[in-house]
Amino acid sequence: MAETLTDRERFPDYFIEEDIDRRKCTRVVPMKVLVIGMLRTGTLSMQAALEELGYKTTHHMHKVFQNPGSECVMWKEALEAKYRNKGQKFTRKEWDQLLGHCQAVVDVPAAAFIPELYEAYPDAKVVVVQRDPDRWYESCSRTVMKFSSSPQLKILYFLDRWLVMRMAPFMGLLFTSLFSPKTEDPIKRRENWIKGYTDAYDEVRRIVPPEKRLEFSLDQGWEPLCKFLGNDVPKKPFPHVNDSASFDAGIKVFMKRMWIRAAKQNLPFIVGALGVTAAWWVYA
Repeated sequence: MAETLTDRERFPDYFIEEDIDRRKCTRVVPMKVLVIGMLRTGTLSMQAALEELGYKTTHHMHKVFQNPGSECVMWKEALEAKYRNKGQKFTRKEWDQLLGHCQAVVDVPAAAFIPELYEAYPDAKVVVVQRDPDRWYESCSRTVMKFSSSPQLKILYFLDRWLVMRMAPFMGLLFTSLFSPKTEDPIKRRENWIKGYTDAYDEVRRIVPPEKRLEFSLDQGWEPLCKFLGNDVPKKPFPHVNDSASFDAGIKVFMKRMWIRAAKQNLPFIVGALGVTAAWWVYA
């Protein structure tokens, strides 16, 4: 009989909670690899592959979830500076604070800043991972968009201070910056998302010379990636994780943990309300 894994074993990233003030950090390892791969382009597979090759830590959106206290604030500031002309654009100093513990980056929000990161770390190699735009959009609509419009999430906005004060403003700015303008028209939404997607890749290809970047597809496996990075080819198969079914399962675990956190945050108010109600019932 196959062993049944616990939620923590299947999705360990969702159970890591950190409170590190990145503004007090600096670079402790060299930045070596910048992956321009938008959400739903195999970013968790690329993270697993790069960490298997020894590039630790490889930054992914999950790292923001794990340490939202300062990361959400700093990434939001970086987005405001780049896309809203608000505040100072990040320099090497700020990137070292935010990503000084990382040797590689994948996924958003870092994928929105590959030109800026390449300017800060010109010796890093750039890997371009791009899916067919239409297939990419369909994947996003079945996963990320479905989650972001979830009724449960809207309820949690009113219950979870962590979500309201940290994640929601950051995530909202991230998606409106990359895929604006926001619209309820499904045809326009598709056009905006695909345009934002292709524009991000086009910007990287304009800035990074061909000899410094690898056009890579996950189905190519280890060989071209390892040759480009100068690593030996691992004996284990190239990782393929987080398909749509895995995404849905992971979101259920993530949502369950958010509900637990919201319940803990609101327990004193619930107990207080029950006490007032009981007192009124007894003494009225």
